[in-house]
This record gives sequence, structure tokens and C-alpha cells, in this order.
Amino acid sequence: MLDKKKHVVVIGNGMASLRFCEKLIEYDARHEYQLTVIGDELLPAYDRIALSSIFDGKSDSEVVMAEARWYAYHKMELLLGTQVVAIDRTTKNITTSSGKKIDYDRLVIATGARPHIPPVAGTELEGVHVYRTSDDAYAIRNDGDRATCAVVIGGGLLGLEAAAACKRMRLETTIIERAANLMACQLDAAGGYLLRRTVEALGLKVRTGEQVLALEGERSVRAVRLQNNESIPADLVVLATGIQPNDELGRDAGLAIGANGGIAVDETVRTSDSDIYAIGECASFNEITFGLVAPGYAMAEAGAAHLGGIHKTFRASAPASQLKLLDLHVASIGNPHVSPPDAVWVVDRDDERGVYKKLVVDAHSRRLLGAILMGETSEFDRLRRWIEEETMLPDDPATLLAPIGKPFEPELDLEDDDVVCFCNYVTKRDICRAIDRDNLQSTGDVMGATYAACLCGSCLDMVDAVTKHHLAWRAPALNG
Repeated sequence: MLDKKKHVVVIGNGMASLRFCEKLIEYDARHEYQLTVIGDELLPAYDRIALSSIFDGKSDSEVVMAEARWYAYHKMELLLGTQVVAIDRTTKNITTSSGKKIDYDRLVIATGARPHIPPVAGTELEGVHVYRTSDDAYAIRNDGDRATCAVVIGGGLLGLEAAAACKRMRLETTIIERAANLMACQLDAAGGYLLRRTVEALGLKVRTGEQVLALEGERSVRAVRLQNNESIPADLVVLATGIQPNDELGRDAGLAIGANGGIAVDETVRTSDSDIYAIGECASFNEITFGLVAPGYAMAEAGAAHLGGIHKTFRASAPASQLKLLDLHVASIGNPHVSPPDAVWVVDRDDERGVYKKLVVDAHSRRLLGAILMGETSEFDRLRRWIEEETMLPDDPATLLAPIGKPFEPELDLEDDDVVCFCNYVTKRDICRAIDRDNLQSTGDVMGATYAACLCGSCLDMVDAVTKHHLAWRAPALNG
């Protein structure tokens, strides 16, 4: 069968890889392709966003998104625990660490990224962890059973997630962030202050504007020493200091690399070799690498569509992230750091409620550049659309913000390609198609079929509204 079909080899078995496989099944109307998927972990594709559930006692099998039998059902070859060490573009084959060679007609590199290890002494000590894979989560959990105090180095999204995990294990936990405030990429000083106050009220310690000098201990970590020579006790340390793209296979094969790392791709996610695609965190588009799930899913869809002969290209959307963790609701869209005179700020704030909302408006074009939402985030979807569509704002931009304590109802005037669930990159079209294809009858059915709202849950109201609206529209058509 293989000699009758074009062989697509996918290196990597993460979330972007799985989305590519799902979409190629959907777009391969002529059944032109045979897939082989290669993953270096023993676990099939799993939900990295849900890793924190392992600290609630879930097993790794409960975060798996597609079991091995799913690949078998779709007649894909799945090779787990297998590392690819070389790509030969001349002979069009890849070599695994065991020496096995696998030919390809099209190759998809989805090797993701690895944690950045800061250049400080002591990162090799026992009790020092990164937080990236299910193995990392189990290692942290196992050490947490014997620890009493933890330090998380890095106060971004991943650092806060790691700190929440340490709190679940009832460890005295300190977050150290070298920037002036938590989530410095997403929040301004005012938002960072409010976030810090809320985090500290939950029992976590926060140190911002601090640089780590070294991790101390003989065999196991015992303390974190700051640049001011202060020592913070720690028998468990989690490094959450960013990621680096796993682009070495592409580099060694002579593919073009972005200025800041990552395998360079065009809008169809093809690399400098037209038979090779790159998706997810290992890819660089317009000199930008992406560390969020949604762009990786969008890349996967663009690559699968291109192979399926469908015109659907990748476009770098404005950065958009939502945090629903530690009882916090925080959202950031676009660039919230533009200052006057280039921008005008619209701010609504209630410190007692823990609510802070900020719009960053271009002073010249009157278009929305960025937004911060804390405490209440019902405006997230509408603000993202205003930024994406570069729509000129109303005379009073403050009308885009819901009055504090009175959240907006979900808006239903969505285009088919508008994203409803950012965590799993589920569009309105995906929801409507799933309802029609599988005769779904409820929001729960939609969640099970599309994964929408199954992670952070912040889009649940929108998923529910879209589902009910489509079911109501569909009923007369079926009855007629």
C-alpha cells in the first residue's frame, strides 16, 4: 500500500503533530497519503497544558489525547521511544538512533522545544527540575513528597503553573522573577502589582526584580542564592525560564533557520526545502517562534491543508493568552506595552474586587493595539477580534469594556474561522462541523468531540453559546 501512496513522515508526537494528523485525515480527500509518526517519548501524544493535573493524582494515561489504537485505526505507523538523529534531503530519508532509515515523500518536523537552562551554577543538583514533560511532572511530584520548601525560578505563565503545582503539594513556595513584575511579557506594572498581591494572598511568596546567582547544595539542592547574596532555603527547585526551539535536525540538514532560532517556514509552513514542513515551537515564521498551543495548531492545519490541496495559510495572530489558575483570571492580547504619546490608555480598575482592565489604543489610527484583563475577562473574545481585524474603534473605546461586576454575554456574530477555544485552537467551523457530522446534541458532546473548553475552561460560555445557536438553527432544517 505504501508504494501506492505518498509517504508522510512526522518527526515528533506532541500536540501540534497530533493536530496535523487529525487535519490531514480530514483534508486528504483522495487518500493520497500514508503517515508514519515518530515520537521520542514512550507516551503517545498528550496534553501538555493539563500536566498540572498529575499533581492532583491523575495518571499520565489520563492526559493522553490519542492512544496508540487511534493511530492504528487510521492506518498510521506510530513509533514511540524513537529518536531521529539525521535527515538526508538528497536521498529523502531519515535515520533513527537505532540506525533504521525511513524514506519519505513529505517530511513534517514537529520536534517542539526544550526548556532554557539559565547559566547559573548548581542546575545539575538533585531536586532541580524543569517542567516540560509528563516525566518532569512525575519527578517534581516524587521529590515534592520529600520536600518542605520550593523555589520556582521564573514568574511567567509556566512559572505560575509550576508554583500552583508546588502549592498543591503543600510546599512553602517562593517565585523568583528577574523582571519588575510577574508575567512581564503580558502585563504592565499596574497589572503585575495586582497579580502579585493576589498571588501572595493565596499563600505564595513573590520576589521580583531579583537575579539568581547560584543553586547551592552538595548532591541535592538546599538553597537558592540571589545576586545580593541572600540565600532562600529550597529542597526543590523548578526552572521555568523560557524555551529554546528544537531546530537541530533542520540545522544539520541545511534548512534555513530564523534569526532567533527555529526552522524558517513560509505561510504554508514549508521550509527552504519544498518537501519539508515545520510546525509548532520548532518553527520560525517571519523571525518569530511561538510558545503557545494555538499558533502550533494553526501551523498544523496550514500544513495539512497544503498537502490536501486546500488554500489555508498560516497567519501570525496577535499574541493572546489566558491564565485560569490559582483562582486567577488573567488575559493579555496584542501588545499592552505601547506608551504615550504613541498610544492612549483606557483603564478601569477596582482593587477591592481585584479587577484591572486596560486598552492600549493607537493614538493616530484609533485601532486597538493591546489589552489586559484581570479578575474579569468576558471581553477577551471581542477585544481579540478588534485587534485581529484592525477595526477602527468607536468614539468612546471604554464601551468595549464590560462594567465591573457585569460581564458581557458571549457574542455570536463570529466568522467560521474565528477561534472559540484558544487552548485547543477550535474554531466556530470546527464546532458546527462536529455537530453536523456526529449529530451532537449538547455542549458536553461538543467538548468531547472537539476538546473545546476541556483545558482552562475559560471559553466554556462561548462554546455553549455557539453550540446552542447552531443546534437551534439546525433543528428547523432537519424537521423540514
